[in-house]
Amino acid sequence: MSHDPTSDDASANDGLRVQRDARPMARSPLMSGAGADDGSRGAARALWVGRVMMVLLTLVFLLLLVRVGQLQTSPAEPVAKRLDTQTSRHTLHGRRGAILDRRGRVIASSRVAYRLFVDPQLIVDRNTFSEYVGYTLDYDPAWVEMTLHQRHGSRYIVLDERLSDERLAALADFKLPGLAVEPVLVRDYPKQMRAGHLVGFVGVDGHGLEGIERQFDERLRPRPGRMQYLRDARRQPLWVTADAYQPHEDGQPVRLSIDITIQEIAEKQLAETIEKYQAEAGQIVVMHPRTGEILALAHAPSFSPARFRDSSGDDRRNRAVTDVFEPGSIFKPMIWAAMTQMGAASIDEKIDCTTSGVYRSPRGRRLRDSRPLGELTWEEVLMNSSNIGMAIVAQRIGNEKLHDIVRAFGFGATTDSGLSGEVVGLVNPLRQWNHYSETSIPMGQEIGVTALQIVRAFAVFGNDGLLVRPTVEAVDPDDAAFNPIQQRVLLPSVARHTRHVLRRAVEEGTGRHAKSDLYAIWGKTGTAQLPDLVHGGYQQGQYVASFMAGAPLDEPELIVGCFIQKPDRSIGYYGGLVAGPPVKRVIEESLLYLNVSPDAEAHRRQAAYDAEARP
Repeated sequence: MSHDPTSDDASANDGLRVQRDARPMARSPLMSGAGADDGSRGAARALWVGRVMMVLLTLVFLLLLVRVGQLQTSPAEPVAKRLDTQTSRHTLHGRRGAILDRRGRVIASSRVAYRLFVDPQLIVDRNTFSEYVGYTLDYDPAWVEMTLHQRHGSRYIVLDERLSDERLAALADFKLPGLAVEPVLVRDYPKQMRAGHLVGFVGVDGHGLEGIERQFDERLRPRPGRMQYLRDARRQPLWVTADAYQPHEDGQPVRLSIDITIQEIAEKQLAETIEKYQAEAGQIVVMHPRTGEILALAHAPSFSPARFRDSSGDDRRNRAVTDVFEPGSIFKPMIWAAMTQMGAASIDEKIDCTTSGVYRSPRGRRLRDSRPLGELTWEEVLMNSSNIGMAIVAQRIGNEKLHDIVRAFGFGATTDSGLSGEVVGLVNPLRQWNHYSETSIPMGQEIGVTALQIVRAFAVFGNDGLLVRPTVEAVDPDDAAFNPIQQRVLLPSVARHTRHVLRRAVEEGTGRHAKSDLYAIWGKTGTAQLPDLVHGGYQQGQYVASFMAGAPLDEPELIVGCFIQKPDRSIGYYGGLVAGPPVKRVIEESLLYLNVSPDAEAHRRQAAYDAEARP
């Protein structure tokens, strides 16, 4: 076989090439340095990218915080509407303050009750709903159906403003779509009609409308709180922030000067008197002579603050401070005492009140007494309530001094009691007084007073000559700042002497129907015609029968005034007959309740006083 050297060489070269290719390629120092530099640059790039991302994330987070703040403080209107659906706001209602009597007994208070209402759109079976509710909860099914029909289209129809305990218990196991209850604050008057004219009532908004409820509304009214929280998509509460919660404040209590037991005594006696004499209306006022505290303020007809809508405005009027009347003879003690202090007449002076019972003044005016009294001492003028004797002495001092007396006893101005609707009465300016005034004023005519005004004036005799401001708030005996005294009207000796003369008026004079076997009552009767406001003059056969009294004699604790409007004349209308007995019983029962010992020595002390020298 011939050999081709060319072929062999080629094969040898191919093998050598294969071997050369199979050896590992050596790295030069220059090639190793270039690879390390590439790695460093990659790490630096990654670090830079990380920092950029961190800055970007920080900026995004800051932008989110700014956006959240903007959404919370001033979101756009579409966003605000959306946010409102995720926020709940609740008003936290406090309780109105309680009204208490002077011993802390509750007269008015607030509590949580439950209101029954219907959402007609949630009713499943309208045909049976009314029957089911009516028979289960003891309502008239026809009434339920009519109530729903009258409020057609409404989603909130109240069936019962205040559920009874029995109905509320029945609802516990009674589930009916469309029927629900909600808690509401209601005002309770546990004493019902007791002191209704004084206490007053509140409206549906919880604000006081009349009486004490109105007078002390600012103090009694609670301060509502608030709470706001966010809800999730399922309407469940998420959280409440501290600045979104404000607690409510309950109203403050008011403690009255009224003693509910004495109030009950006065109301009972007044109601019996009104019924006995078939009178139109009446009031009894009981006051402490030294502090001015009103212990009872009774009215007839009466009303219940819990059902004030069932009564008329006339029935609810606090006539003791709103109605003005001519006082008649109960006005005489104030004029008599002041003229005694002035020296217009001496105690034992004899005054000719005529044996005919008729007197003609120097200016030609004719005056009459209820009966001929003849010659009387100045004390007997008051004891027997002589119009003639009062007029004769009043003409000695004239109109100017008479006017000063009237104003000094507080007439022609409010008593500053603060009671709603109080009026100033009627005292004409001095320039309008004439010779008729000179003889009319001393016997309680030509002047208009309220029941509270005349009781306060009469209390001057029980307070040694000091006029006090009546108050319906209980007095704290430890309060050094409390001072009810408004001014001195009489000297203490004159005030005490007048008390003893008024004591004789009950024992021997016109007030004999108020004579008590328990206490030394001193007082004055009054029978005044009612003025005719349409035609002038007086209404024929229409009177106000009054009696004013205090007790005990030495240290008076009570001043009581009774005023009966329009008693049936055929039964009786004189003040001593009509108003004297209820005043006596109010004084006796109230003083026994107050643990004032019966006055067994009253007659002896009165006799001893009569034997002493008079001021």
